[in-house]
Amino acid sequence: MVQKDWVAVGLLALAACLGGGRIAPGEEPADPVVEALGARVSRFLEGVSRATTQAAYQELLAGSPLLKQTKAIETLVTKTDELKDRYGLYRGLERISARHVGNDLVLMRYLYKCENSPVVFYFTFYRAPRPETPAEKNDNWRVIIVRFDTELELLGLTASLK
Repeated sequence: MVQKDWVAVGLLALAACLGGGRIAPGEEPADPVVEALGARVSRFLEGVSRATTQAAYQELLAGSPLLKQTKAIETLVTKTDELKDRYGLYRGLERISARHVGNDLVLMRYLYKCENSPVVFYFTFYRAPRPETPAEKNDNWRVIIVRFDTELELLGLTASLK
């Protein structure tokens, strides 16, 4: 009986090493919601880098109430198009932070790296809770805030938001 227990423990340890051992101690598993929203943001920023800003905003803001604010969106598109002239050619992007605030709000920050200076993009996603749909099945995430600035020193004040 004791030998069987040791075999079971050994098999469980082997399974943990082979299948579940991909996460380093102290790290949390990847959040599928954050990863999906991050892919959406990455597509948006890549679109901005290719000077397809209007289309990039249309895709990012699909289903968002922000699309109804046409003047504000036009201004945002114009200011986004000026990034190349103000900060240089696009060189890459990096996610600085992404976190859930409760179950239905996700805050994300990205560095949009240009030749002369990075720009910080902020994205806030929200999904309206629906009583008839369990939270894990409700994937109707909409952008409710998108903005950017070059106030890089603020990143040091909020470094713990990862």
